[in-house]
Amino acid sequence: MMATARDERTKPLAAALAVALLLGLCRGDVVQFIFGDSLSDVGNNQYLTKSLARAATPWYGIDFGTGMPNGRFCNGRTVADIVGDKMGLPRPPAFLDPSLDADTIFRSGVNYASGGGGILNETSSLFIQRFSLYKQIELFQGTQAFMRQKLGKAAADKFFGHAYYVVALGANDFINNYLLPVYSDSWTYNGDTFVRHMVSTLEAQLRLLHALGARRLTFFGLGPMGCIPLQRYLTSSGGCQESTNKLARSFNDQAGAMVARLSSALPNATFRFGEAYDYFQDIIDRPYMYGFNNSRAPCCTLGRIRPTLTCTPLSTLCKDRSKYVFWDEYHPTDKANELIALETLRKLNITVSVSNGPTAPPPS
Repeated sequence: MMATARDERTKPLAAALAVALLLGLCRGDVVQFIFGDSLSDVGNNQYLTKSLARAATPWYGIDFGTGMPNGRFCNGRTVADIVGDKMGLPRPPAFLDPSLDADTIFRSGVNYASGGGGILNETSSLFIQRFSLYKQIELFQGTQAFMRQKLGKAAADKFFGHAYYVVALGANDFINNYLLPVYSDSWTYNGDTFVRHMVSTLEAQLRLLHALGARRLTFFGLGPMGCIPLQRYLTSSGGCQESTNKLARSFNDQAGAMVARLSSALPNATFRFGEAYDYFQDIIDRPYMYGFNNSRAPCCTLGRIRPTLTCTPLSTLCKDRSKYVFWDEYHPTDKANELIALETLRKLNITVSVSNGPTAPPPS
């Protein structure tokens, strides 16, 4: 009897969402589903209370909204935030946000990104709690089952088929796996075989997303991860770790070719590879040309104590955050993220108008 009453209460919501879905898709409104690591996390790790990878303390979020920590590993916006804004898409909330419901998913999509997350399940296990890409896809499957229950299978499948999908991770698989001798992958593989292992695993994951209905998907490649402040600090000269950058370039080459193959081979797929490696490297090499005055050290530091890894309430900030390329030992500032996002859109041939809507939308 109780189950019947509950079903009756959910019928008006399901009907309303179904009508809204049909109207929204007629207007061309779509949402995005984001899978990634700390470069895209908007708060999932905030709710993983045992995780050692959390942006839960000041000064994270100082230039975003209320200025309080919001789960982003940055002083402001992520690249995914900015790319979505410029394409006129809503910002998806974190999957673990307690307020997430069917109406929110329908209007905004979901962000499953998790600080420390990797393509490989074992990556960042030292952080205790984080969502790997396979786990994020599993959570997405749960979202699909939930929305099918609310909308019905046909309407839900149409909703997911019209959405944009962003997958952006891979750096942790190197920095918090292969390059650390505590992980077995560091002695099981050499650089070439590890990259091939990553790319073959990623291919299986992208094929799985396609089987789950993803048709418009962009995979974001890696930046010059050998130039993040932590990697530079570990060198005697303070320069970029070229061996680490070589791994990133090799991964980008192979992942880009794989994504292109899938886009041609999978039915109705528009899979694209977005990257700004050379552009980001130029920002690091010639910061003054882009309005920065520091591309070597993080803006948020604890005096002369380095590396502090994360920004803490005891940290001090640089005088002008817009002049620094890096926010902490790992992550770019809002200003750098904006430049990277705009370059990524340019290379994807997506031009944006002043109103943040795409003037040349990607092919469907």
